[in-house]
Amino acid sequence: MSSIKYEVVGKVAVITIDRPEKMNALSLDNQYDLDAAWKQLKDDSKVVIGVITGSGQRAFCVGADLKDDKSLSDRNVGKPADYAEASLFPREYDLNKPVIAAINGHALGMGAAIAMQSDLRIISSNGSIGYPLVGIGMMPGALHDFWMASPAAVANYALYTGDPINAEDAYRAGIVNEISEPDDLMTTTMDLADRIAGKAPLVIQAIKRAWDSQKEFREVKAWRDFARMGTRVDLSEDREEGRDAFRQKRKPDWNNR
Repeated sequence: MSSIKYEVVGKVAVITIDRPEKMNALSLDNQYDLDAAWKQLKDDSKVVIGVITGSGQRAFCVGADLKDDKSLSDRNVGKPADYAEASLFPREYDLNKPVIAAINGHALGMGAAIAMQSDLRIISSNGSIGYPLVGIGMMPGALHDFWMASPAAVANYALYTGDPINAEDAYRAGIVNEISEPDDLMTTTMDLADRIAGKAPLVIQAIKRAWDSQKEFREVKAWRDFARMGTRVDLSEDREEGRDAFRQKRKPDWNNR
């Protein structure tokens, strides 16, 4: 049974990562299911806007399931920089509709990247956004979206330290649009989604296309550099050491290779 749920409510599609017992961490199978959900959203002619969220109130998504020995990044190693067997991030699907991230708790690593590639973000008051992967020897995914959406001092501090940004600081930095109480998060998000879904769909699609185009124009070199540097990290001994240390609940012994 898939842990990625796809539901249409009126003109809004809601994608839910449904692994609350794992804080909505994504195994390889979950990553393929999320890939399928993004494709369904793209092709769903009844839908004007999408929402991505997680089950429960503890976590939106804490990233890849590091207890799973497989990941998409492992399977993509050695392939051309523009190759992906499957993906997780909404902007890689050339969607013709905007996406709202309803961040119900912690959005970390891959979860932060998914949230930052969404067009709008509403976070619960107990939520946070961060990239802790520097502590386990892994490259943060799609980090340039985080840089471009955040003040440099905020983004760099979070990336270099691995410390997450809490809801209040994320709002002050302009990283999220709104803070909601946990019990009200989906109501607040769906109210916004319904407001947008009631507008002229051709205009919504045109705004989305224009927004994505200008971002892609600025990001071409960044994506290429990210793919090259990410592959170097993915093939490193330190990446394996970081994952082993995480599983064994010990401090990593970095070798810088």
